[in-house]
Amino acid sequence: MPRVSISPIQVGPLNFLILDCPSDTTLPAYIPVLEEHNVTDLVRICEGSPYDPTPLSDIGIAVHDNMKFQDGTAPAKDVVARWLDLNDDVFFNSPNKDRCIAVHCVSGIGRAPVLVAIALVEGGMDPLDAITYIRKVRRGALNRIQLAFLDSYKKRKQGFGTKKPPNKAIAPAATNKSNSNNSTPSSQPIAGSGSGSEKKKTGFISKIFGKK
Repeated sequence: MPRVSISPIQVGPLNFLILDCPSDTTLPAYIPVLEEHNVTDLVRICEGSPYDPTPLSDIGIAVHDNMKFQDGTAPAKDVVARWLDLNDDVFFNSPNKDRCIAVHCVSGIGRAPVLVAIALVEGGMDPLDAITYIRKVRRGALNRIQLAFLDSYKKRKQGFGTKKPPNKAIAPAATNKSNSNNSTPSSQPIAGSGSGSEKKKTGFISKIFGKK
C-alpha cells in the first residue's frame, strides 16, 4: 500500500486535511483516509488534472479545480475569494458541522498550506501563530513569498459566519486525528474575526528566517 502523507489541521469549526498530490495509482490509498476524516470537499491547486476524480465523486466528495495558482507563489484575490466562499459554505452554512476540506498542490508544502493559513487568519488567528501551527504539522511549509503575502494579508471586513456575533473569534482546538506533532498555538487568537484592524507583529519574516 502506498504511503499517504496527510496533515490534519483543526481550529474551532475550521477543519482541513493537507496532503500531497495523489495519482491514479495511489488514489485508492487516500480514499479511506479522506473518509475517516469526513472530507466532503477536495481542492486541487496543482496544474492540470493529475488523476481521475471520479472515485472521489462516487463517494460524495466534491472536487474543486477553480483555485489554481502558480507553484511557489501566493494566490490572487479571485482565488482567495473562492477559497473563503468554500469555507463559509462548508463550515458555517451547512447543517452538517462534522465536515472537512482536503487541499493539495504537488508536495503539500506551499500552495495548499498558504490557503489554509489564510482561513486561519480569517478565523481570528495571528498570522505568525497560523504559520507556526502549520509548520509544526507540515514540515518545510511556506516559502518567503508566501510568508510575505501572509504578513501583508488584509482580512475581509465581513468574517466567517456572518450570522454569528461580530466579536466572536475562532479559538484553537486540539484535533484527535493526526499523524504528526499537531499541537495548536498557545497564544490566544485576536478577537473579532471580521475586523481587519489588527496590529501586525514586527519582524515577522525575520522571526522565521532570521535577517532578510
